[in-house]
Amino acid sequence: MTTDDGWVPASPPKTWEWGTRALMLAVAATCGLTALFLVCDLAVWSHLRSGDEAVSPALIWIIEHIDSLNLLGLFLVGAYLVGFFVWRRRTKDALRGYVAEPDGLLSHWSVPVWNAAIFASFLIRMNVDTSAEDLDGMVWALQVEALQHVVRLAGLTVLLIGLWEIRDRVRAGFRDSGVMRPTRRTPGRIPFQGDAAGPGAGGTPDR
Repeated sequence: MTTDDGWVPASPPKTWEWGTRALMLAVAATCGLTALFLVCDLAVWSHLRSGDEAVSPALIWIIEHIDSLNLLGLFLVGAYLVGFFVWRRRTKDALRGYVAEPDGLLSHWSVPVWNAAIFASFLIRMNVDTSAEDLDGMVWALQVEALQHVVRLAGLTVLLIGLWEIRDRVRAGFRDSGVMRPTRRTPGRIPFQGDAAGPGAGGTPDR
């Protein structure tokens, strides 16, 4: 909404918008990689249960590059965890002067659910026996690891939903704060009042 004199409601800083997009992208990338790990575990589990010697090229590629994928996963987890806490702090700083209680906008049910999912995923991970060499032990380890990925994926999905809704809340908080900002003018020549009024307005009168 723009007023007749060229003023618009306040909006979040552009740097905050880009930071929010970057955080959501990091969470979404972690979701995608977690889903890939889940599919890989289920494929290996199915292969061990069936006893089929044929293995798909895609699964072979994932197994051969599992160390690199795990390293990428650690990087993404670290990036979105650090990014989330930095984003919360900067969001509170940006809201000061516009919203009476910034913490209220940042409070969302998705955050404790995400925290619970992280904790549950950690507990499940502790029960994975990676040293198993018999078939039953490996199948059990894959089942537990797949469950861990399901819990982690659910938590990340909930967090992504929460970030989306919190972003909308913050935008609404700026918009409803009552603070107005002037619109940006297009660079160019601004005519003098006499020029805008037409010939004979101001200056030397026509003879």
